[in-house]
This record gives sequence, structure tokens and C-alpha cells, in this order.
Amino acid sequence: MIHPGHNCYPVEPVVVSTEGVESLEGRAFVSALVQVLNSFCTARTHTDRDVLHAPGECPDVVFVTGRGNAGHCMLRILPGPEDSPFGAPAEITVLDPSHPEAPLHAAEALAQLPALAAVRGFGQLSASPSLHCVSLAAYPDPEAAFHEFYGLSSHRVWLDSSNAATDPVAGRNRYSIMADDSGSRGMRAQHANGVTTVESKLVVAQIPGPFFSWLERNWSSNQAPEPGLPPGLGFALGWLGYLGYELKRECGGNAVESPLPDASLIRCSRAVVFDHDARCVFLLAEAGAEGQQWCTTAALRTGRLPSAPRRLSSRLPTVQFSASDSGQSYLQKIAACQDEIVQGNSYEVCLTTQIFDDLHESLDPWDFYRRLRRASPAPFASFVQLGAVAIASSSPERFLSITADGHVRAEPIKGTRRRDASPQADRQLKHELKTSTKDRAENIMIVDLMRNDLSRHAEPGTVSVTRLCDVETYTTAHQLVSTIEATIARDRSRTAVVAAAYPPGSMTGAPKISSMDILDRLESQPRGPYSGVVGYFSPNGAADLSVTIRSAVFHTPPADGQRLSVGIGGAITADSDPDDELAEIHTKATAILGVFGATFPVSAYAERVLARATAQP
Repeated sequence: MIHPGHNCYPVEPVVVSTEGVESLEGRAFVSALVQVLNSFCTARTHTDRDVLHAPGECPDVVFVTGRGNAGHCMLRILPGPEDSPFGAPAEITVLDPSHPEAPLHAAEALAQLPALAAVRGFGQLSASPSLHCVSLAAYPDPEAAFHEFYGLSSHRVWLDSSNAATDPVAGRNRYSIMADDSGSRGMRAQHANGVTTVESKLVVAQIPGPFFSWLERNWSSNQAPEPGLPPGLGFALGWLGYLGYELKRECGGNAVESPLPDASLIRCSRAVVFDHDARCVFLLAEAGAEGQQWCTTAALRTGRLPSAPRRLSSRLPTVQFSASDSGQSYLQKIAACQDEIVQGNSYEVCLTTQIFDDLHESLDPWDFYRRLRRASPAPFASFVQLGAVAIASSSPERFLSITADGHVRAEPIKGTRRRDASPQADRQLKHELKTSTKDRAENIMIVDLMRNDLSRHAEPGTVSVTRLCDVETYTTAHQLVSTIEATIARDRSRTAVVAAAYPPGSMTGAPKISSMDILDRLESQPRGPYSGVVGYFSPNGAADLSVTIRSAVFHTPPADGQRLSVGIGGAITADSDPDDELAEIHTKATAILGVFGATFPVSAYAERVLARATAQP
């Protein structure tokens, strides 16, 4: 991570090859870029790569001008592909060199590159400005607000405490956050095939290397807490989006290719925040004329919004799910997990599968999410639409929350029972979960795993279990939940804490590495966003991330139809009853299937198994 005031120069200058700067606009752009950089470090230009700087001079960055077509300007960090550990140089494409803000956008992109991590002053360049925070007495319908502000955006995120009205819990569902990538400082970041691609309005940067290394350079904890923010709100703008399960390749797991990006985020420069406790709205924006103007306009728009939700009128297209695994196949995989456990290769394996449909009639993910949040409210619900990928989630599970002052909390879920329409039977199911030796053992194994993950970067003696095997009740299920807390050591980074605990232990099993290896052999497809995380990383060091479960993932690539997938699974232990485990994945799919009016795709064999498993509450 780049820290302001870093006093260590690189031994040699960072060499940046420039192309497409033969025009007057291109030369003017490079000159302006050097001027911007010289406020933070020492930058020079030269026409000869072999003479990088004048005798006795040691600049941080040298731009070597080169030939190329006029139009786009290309900055390429040298050395080239043959010397790069990741097979390719970092590249920055400046889409409009003549734009007055292009030099600043290019400088911010340069600040994200690993080659410049040691350059003094780049931390100041990449630091976020202070915030405007405007409190409004209005408390409109959140759906109406999201549609009003972000209905036309292709890259938008809503971290939605959708159960705040029915089950308010301080610290878990007080705030809902809405944002997109609009504004002059908005950005998009996507990681796929070992490269993080970062786009602003004027610049596209391709940065080879691990995603968590990029996150380390772009998510700091050096910004002072913002005065005037609501109590308990860690969010202070920053990056929002999802991390996929296949990022496990950077955390000790095997490399598994996914058709979807391994991570996709937006950097927002303004946001709408609902305070469900105080029943008001906060507008957040980066300080400056642009932010002030947005707050003024947004306040007027908020005042015109309705307070009650609109009626759902349009129907959803018909969905007919297929299963990646038949009932019999899933039972065979459960048996294989138990065999691995008997052999001592794992204590608990979180086996998953998927149901999917290649839709014949296009489905708007936003229409689906509006129905899901009403049918199955949850403290960590979310709607994420980032280009061709959309996630509609009613997740009840927090992965990690990190406060600006370094307090970290994990709240893993392990143990599930379906709800019953009969109050007496429902109470019996809840009591059965609370007293189940098998479910408590599952939960405690994940608690031990999370304690170990957090202890790697915590102050000694601060890791504690503050809640063990508590039952939480949601619309379609009872859940067994625990809480682990710690204080991050002063010399450890926030990114290291997230990476050490990733992927969520509740979605892998224990021990984590061995269990992930077993899952790679047994599961039929990559998980993608499912069983990864959704949330935010703010420049004050705060983060809040939920586990992507009870979620529908929509993939709509250009001119290639639309695929809807739903991931489901459960923890397998030596004591697991295979029939019960099969029934559990049906329970976990209930909320999403109910919104579609669809049924779980099962064989006659699986139907008989399910009938036995659900015969007794």
C-alpha cells in the first residue's frame, strides 16, 4: 500500500513508454501529466530510453516518448512481457488526451500500479477528498429512491437492509447504501484472467497481478474519520461490488476458471444512505463544486419521492430450472464427502450445486429483486448490477465487517431448518435446531476456523467469540449464527485480514484448504459470485461484506442470451443424514423459487427421498 510521506525512492526510475503522442494534443497531454505528477513526486520526459535522466538527477518516473498513431494515448510500464512475472506489462489507455481532466485521471491510474508503490507522494495523489454529508428529514420508499437515482445506470449497487422494518437489529441493518459510478471521479474495476481492468471516464488501465494486491493499493486506512457522518456508519464512499468464490486461487485454493469476472466493483463519488433507525436519508458526496451541486439536486429529487412502495404490476417471465446435479448425483457426492472425512482429509465439507435456466424471454433483474426483497427480507440483502452481471440477494449472513478504527467482526451461519405454517410445528423446528448436536458441531467448527483466520492479523488476546450458536429466524428458514470479534494489529493491513479469511469459511468447510480441494474435485461447475461476498471498501479503512447466498445471479453477455443461476448447498459432516442434506438445499432455494412461482427440478427418486426427510417436522 502507498502511504503519504513515504521516504523511500526506488533504486531506478520507473520507466513509462508513451505511444500516440506525436500530435499537439498528445504532447500537451504528456506535459500536463508530468506537471500533475511533479506535485507528488519527481517526473521527467526523455526521447531516448537509454538516457533516462540527466547526470546527478534521480527522478521517480521517466516518460520515454515514442511513435504511434494520433488519437488514443498509450502508457506502458516497462520492462515488457518477457520480464513481467504476470506475462504482460501494465497498460494505461487515455481515451481523450485533449480533455482537461485527462492528466489527472491518468495520474490516478498510475498511482494504482505496483511499479509505483514505492514512489513517494503517490498516496497523496490517490487519497480521496473529504465529504459533504447532507441530512434530509425525508424518508421515502427505498425502491422508489433507487429507481429514481439509479434506474438508468448500468453499474449500480444497493446494499439493502430490507428487513429493517420488521426486525431492527442495531449494527446489522440500520443503514442501506445506494450508489453507482456516475460523477467525474467514478470508476469501474473488474478482475479476470489475472488482470484488473480499471476504467474511469477518460482512462482504461490494465494491471496484471493478483486482485488482492490491487485492492491493497486502492483501499487504505490512512484517511481520518469523516466528521458529521451518522453514528455507526462506516461507509464513507469508496469501492462497492462483489468478489467471486474463484478468488480462492489467491488464498491457497486451486485455480478454477469462471466465465464471470472474479471480482467487479465500482468506485462511487456520491451515494444515498437510508438510516432506518432515525427514519431519514443522508446524501454523501466528495467535497467540491460537483459534489455540492449533486447534493442540492438530489435533495430536491428525494423530496418528491413517494413514501409507500409502488404496486408490482408486470409479471416475471416463466422460468423452468434445470439442475447441475440430479438428486441421486447429489447424494453420491454427499457420500464422497463423508468418505473424505472418514479418511481424515476434512472435518466438514460445504458441498454446493446449482439450478439454472437459459432464459428464452429476457428477465429484468431489478424486477425480480423488487419481489425478492418483499418476499424474503434480510439484513444483508443486496442488488448488484455491474454490466453483464447482476446479483439479487436476500443473504442473512455477514462475512466480515471492519470499522475505521480496526475492529473486525464475523458472523458465520451454519445450521438451517425450514419454517412451518403451523406455529407449534415452527417452534418445534426452531428448538430442534437450537439443541441439535450435529448442527452445533457444524457451527462450532466454522467458528474455530474463523477464530484462526482472524488471529493471523489480530492484536494478541483480542479474538473472542461473543455469540455462539444463536438461532435467527427469517421468512423461510431458521438459522444457527455465531459472532467472532477481534482488533486488527496496527502493523497489519485491512486487505490482509480479508484475504486471510477468504473465501468465507462457512462456504468451504474445515480445514479450509483441504476442503476446497475436495470441493474442486466434486462440484460440477465454478461457483462464480455465489458463495463469494458483496459489500463495500471505504477509504477510511471500513468495510462490510455479506456472503453471497440465497441469491440469483444473472449473466447477460452481449448478443448471447441470458442465464439465470441459483447456488445452493450445505455442510456435510460424518454425522450428516444424506436425505436431510438433500432436503436442506430445497429449503434454501425456497425464497427464490417462490418469487418465480417455480419448482425445484427433482427426479422421482429425489421426490421419494424428500418426502421421507420432510415427513416429520
